[in-house]
Amino acid sequence: MSSDLYTSEIDSEKHGYLIVDLISSGFLRIVSGRGEEGNYGRFTLPPTPEGWKEAENLIAALQEWVRHSKELEGET
Repeated sequence: MSSDLYTSEIDSEKHGYLIVDLISSGFLRIVSGRGEEGNYGRFTLPPTPEGWKEAENLIAALQEWVRHSKELEGET
């Protein structure tokens, strides 16, 4: 059993889809794809210090992208 933590809300036909699930075992599953059956990628993070560090690095990278892209668009 898993629970959705995040499902992208942008145009999946144009950009693909992105889903983040919390699996009952404690793993984090990230799934992305382009909508064609079987055309997806899956990545899991274990509930360990290494997994937590990887998640922290991913969060920092996403925050940096938001900052940078807003700067480029004159939003800051």
